[in-house]
Amino acid sequence: MRPAAEFQPKNADRARFSRAQAVTELCISSVLFGLMAYVTKKATLGIDGAQVGFVRFGVGILAVGLIAWLRRAPLKPVRHDLLFLRGLFGGMAVLLYFLSIAALPVGTATLLNYTAPVFTAMWAALFLRERLPATTAAALAVTGVGIFLVIYGQGKALGGAYGWQAVALCSAVISGAAVTSIRAARRTDGSWEIFAAFCIFGMLCTGPHAFLRWKSPSVQEWALLGVVGVLSVVAQVLMTHALAVVEAALSGIVSQLTVVTAIALGSLLGGEPFALLSIAGASLTVLGACLAAGARMPEP
Repeated sequence: MRPAAEFQPKNADRARFSRAQAVTELCISSVLFGLMAYVTKKATLGIDGAQVGFVRFGVGILAVGLIAWLRRAPLKPVRHDLLFLRGLFGGMAVLLYFLSIAALPVGTATLLNYTAPVFTAMWAALFLRERLPATTAAALAVTGVGIFLVIYGQGKALGGAYGWQAVALCSAVISGAAVTSIRAARRTDGSWEIFAAFCIFGMLCTGPHAFLRWKSPSVQEWALLGVVGVLSVVAQVLMTHALAVVEAALSGIVSQLTVVTAIALGSLLGGEPFALLSIAGASLTVLGACLAAGARMPEP
């Protein structure tokens, strides 16, 4: 018989499996975020975007409390400074994103918000000292070209709304900082501690604007708000868990699947304008995500 050690997977095999699992989680998370964006657009037809965000974070806090109770394991935050930054940046990004969704087609708002990978890679290089391997750089370039084509095509189809497009871009800059803070916090804190900080500070960021324009939701609107909350919880926890293994640049490229999902749903189900040029751009974003998923990345 062979020694028992020979039946054990080697470290490289375990690392590849761990990374493959993390990329899968990111892909599922990205699609769920795209679906959440579409449902958010439906909700903002009658409710202010800040109110939708406030309820979303409230559902998240309830989920955190329920999980902690079921596991009989209270949250144990370690790096309070990083959790604060994650919550603050994340809450501000969601506020601007949801406000822009209310004013723009969901695909366009999501596209602009998900230019965040450019800023994520920048923040990670500055503060986490992450290097950018050649394969990931190529995938990022392909994704960037795809984003440009979609922006150009959708810009011609929409014919304006530049102020709200600027708001969506600002959400991308802040979102890049939020993802980088998640990467840093995952070195010491668990997924649920990070998610709890996100929800708490998210409620603080969205609360003032939400209460100024608060509207009593109908039964149908409450249902939409509940779906937004549940989708966000599942997608956010999957993303946060995966970021313990996958570096910021790769996670940003895979997240472009959210853009494709939101544009497809907005166009097919919502009747939103979608230029032919944007189809080519969306295809390139998918290609970039596939290149990223197949790239061999160093362990963070």
